[in-house]
Amino acid sequence: MVQFHAYPGGKKRVVTFSYDDGSANDERLIELFNKYGVKSTFHLNGINYINISDEEAQRLRNLYAGHEVACHTLRHGWPARCPQQTVVLETLEDRKILEKIFGYPIIGMSYPSGSYDEDAIKAMEACGIVYSRTVHSTRGFGTPKRFMEWHPTCHHIGIFEVCDSFLNNLDSIWHSPMFYIWGHSHELRTEDDWAFMEKAVAKLAGNDKIWYATNIEIYNYMMAQSMLQISADETVFYNPSSIDVWVEKNKTDMIKIPAGQTVILK
Repeated sequence: MVQFHAYPGGKKRVVTFSYDDGSANDERLIELFNKYGVKSTFHLNGINYINISDEEAQRLRNLYAGHEVACHTLRHGWPARCPQQTVVLETLEDRKILEKIFGYPIIGMSYPSGSYDEDAIKAMEACGIVYSRTVHSTRGFGTPKRFMEWHPTCHHIGIFEVCDSFLNNLDSIWHSPMFYIWGHSHELRTEDDWAFMEKAVAKLAGNDKIWYATNIEIYNYMMAQSMLQISADETVFYNPSSIDVWVEKNKTDMIKIPAGQTVILK
């Protein structure tokens, strides 16, 4: 029996963060994340970065290096209240501005104000968006059933209410694998807020059983897993993707299938 609940290095748990709006507090938050070796996705509105100087663009690249920049629409409207043509415009223009600055395809999203509907999803998918985070906190640790409705575990304010449940069950075969925390850095207004955030990050960080990843890294990894070609008797594995993947066999063995290679089990 092959199961996909295995992540890079054969780890079985994942922690990811995402933050919206791109406030000045992102700089301090990134310093905190970098200090503890965790990763985040930052969802930005392109309207704030039109016609910036080359120096400012370089500063932004340096600031967000090691993390992911993703879309949040051009002007932070409410996609569920917009015609599809507006959603297309808001999405494509956001992508173009951010991609010009950061130099890589930006294909992630979080819904501004949590607003979306099926028409908005279709419009964003037509613009090349492959995942989008909602604001519906599940307080659980499941992987997304649909990447365009990626529900997080909790807002960072509620992190300690569920953190122990996650950490105390790292080895449980019955526990779901992903802890997803979201928020806005501008909500961190006082030194007490920052102390709270550092305590939370420190508690989750530095665990060799956890993969710390951005949203797009999780999406890409799970897509690569789903592309595996496996023989009927589950002894031959071909990985056509460019990403090394792991699977669990018979609830005991972790198998690594390197990118572009075939693994044959004896």
